[in-house]
Amino acid sequence: MTDDKYADYVAAILKECPDADANEVAEAFAKYEEEFYIPPQDAMRSVLRRFKSGTSPGQGTTASARAAKATKKVASLSELNGSDRDVEIEVAIITHNVRDQTIRGEEKQIVFGMLEDNPWEENGTRVRWDYKDWGPHANLAAGSIVRLEGASVNEYNGKMSLNINQSTRVVVLKEGVATVPASNDPIDIADIPAEGYICVVGRVLASRPDQIHRKDGSGSIDVVRGRIADATGTIGFLSWEPFEHEVGTLLKFDGAQVRSFRNTPELNFGRTTRVEVYHDTSFADLDTLSDRANTPISGFTDGARDVDAVVQITELTQRTFERDGVEKFLWSGQIVDPTGRCRMSIWDELPFDVASLPVSVSVKGARVRAWQGIPDMTVDRTDQLEVLDAPPWGVELDLANHSVHVPLSELAAGPSRVGIETSGIVVSVREDSGYIMRCTECRRVLRDGACYDHGANEGNEDVRLRLVVDEAGATTAVLANKEASLAALSMTDDELRASVEEHGDLGFVQQVREHLLGREVSVQGRTIVDDQGAMILAEGLSVESRDAQMRATELRAQWGWN
Repeated sequence: MTDDKYADYVAAILKECPDADANEVAEAFAKYEEEFYIPPQDAMRSVLRRFKSGTSPGQGTTASARAAKATKKVASLSELNGSDRDVEIEVAIITHNVRDQTIRGEEKQIVFGMLEDNPWEENGTRVRWDYKDWGPHANLAAGSIVRLEGASVNEYNGKMSLNINQSTRVVVLKEGVATVPASNDPIDIADIPAEGYICVVGRVLASRPDQIHRKDGSGSIDVVRGRIADATGTIGFLSWEPFEHEVGTLLKFDGAQVRSFRNTPELNFGRTTRVEVYHDTSFADLDTLSDRANTPISGFTDGARDVDAVVQITELTQRTFERDGVEKFLWSGQIVDPTGRCRMSIWDELPFDVASLPVSVSVKGARVRAWQGIPDMTVDRTDQLEVLDAPPWGVELDLANHSVHVPLSELAAGPSRVGIETSGIVVSVREDSGYIMRCTECRRVLRDGACYDHGANEGNEDVRLRLVVDEAGATTAVLANKEASLAALSMTDDELRASVEEHGDLGFVQQVREHLLGREVSVQGRTIVDDQGAMILAEGLSVESRDAQMRATELRAQWGWN
């Protein structure tokens, strides 16, 4: 007999898998809920996938199901994908952190950390993943090498991690020692890496209690969020342990773990982090650090929290929508400071009349999220905004077309930015430059007359140039729109069409190469920087004109030629 609690879910699985045994299906749902704390409605997809492939989850299933279950033995984490469940692999446990967590009203211990594959080759290539141990297993320790039998892969937002389940067998191949990360000399906040364990000294700028809600609805975790600073910069923190230090306290954090949320590093304090009051009479005081804590728009990174800034709001529009039957509103617009421009979202009443724009404001504790590569400063409450009498930078900005000149090397290594201008040498012209057809609905470039999202499409004609620009070894892709392309080529639309008709698509590209390759160009627009590199979406593109004889003289002087 199947458990009535799962009857509807079992029936849904049997409809798709009529050969499955109802009792085995019910056992699978029970195991997900009792051992992994995943309710049946959330386990439906996993259970369906298992019974379609003739498998069921872990120990506790029937002998026939276990016999059909195929173990995936791999040597490298790169061989795994998000659907792998019964995995066998040898790994090195890099870090091992214990956290108390309330799940369905019961206090549980959960272990999390990082592990690496290929543990035996000293100079081999290794892949590092996060892991979570749901046992937890007493024989896991930092520094140990283990064979995991029956682990499973978790994929969230494109990032893979490994689940060491309660039913996973852990075979210790080399003993490790569960120790606190070794003490390090403090480093400056400006030098904090994207991940790892570090020691840092900083003064508390902000601290507030918060909660993290589990995605499966099984409970929440009390945490403390905040921000610390030193003379070189500021960084946010997340404390999984009680944090009762007041704002202004100077602290030393030894064994703090650095983890990056989106593109922003953040300090994590857990059981193994030693937090102690630090004494240094030469350390900057709270007022001094608070004055320095304002982040310019050029420093906004996706995922940043508790951001303080002074900006000028140039435009705002209100959008209303309905959520859970309640009408809500959102203010959305543009902001500017001497370092650039970006978007702003305000989820509360304005402390000023929108008709008085532009308005200068001091912003406290904002969040930054990227939208289509553009940073968006998000303000949740009115009290986060303080209206200023005038902008503090003391210069008049072109609020409609404000742009900032930034070296190409800085753009390639920094966050996405809006309202920039840079220059470099054209080193490549892509063959897909020239006329293109865009989808009439989403403006995606058509391939063989079809849009990836909307299928066959007549399309709208457009012009673009795709270039690669270099400056002192830093390279960036450039995608120029129609107006910028025509300006760079000194052509009208009719002249460009005539050139393509006369020389063909590839012949036209060759003409562009002859005109642009090796030439210095000035580019205006915005950048998108991600894992694939940096790209400038150019709204302006012009070829720099230089006196050849003067340039030759400059090069001779630069290289020491007579």
